[in-house]
Amino acid sequence: MMITEEARVLLKEFLEARGLGGIRLTVESGELGPQFSITFDGPQEFDVIQTIKGIQVAIDAQLTDTDLLVLDVEEGPGGRGIVLRS
Repeated sequence: MMITEEARVLLKEFLEARGLGGIRLTVESGELGPQFSITFDGPQEFDVIQTIKGIQVAIDAQLTDTDLLVLDVEEGPGGRGIVLRS
């Protein structure tokens, strides 16, 4: 997984302001294929934990190929937010 510099800055500010340790990436089966989620839950027992650009990322053990995933920032109607691209 890659985190863009803009996403790193936004995530760091968010996590530090709320006293959170990192993010968790999960996957669930959906009608249109896998559905990825980014949460602020702590790591689970079988998660793979990585530190990417200073951000702790717990990756659900069911998710095996994260090399093509990118966390980035996108402007939307509600302001700036984190998006996951593949």
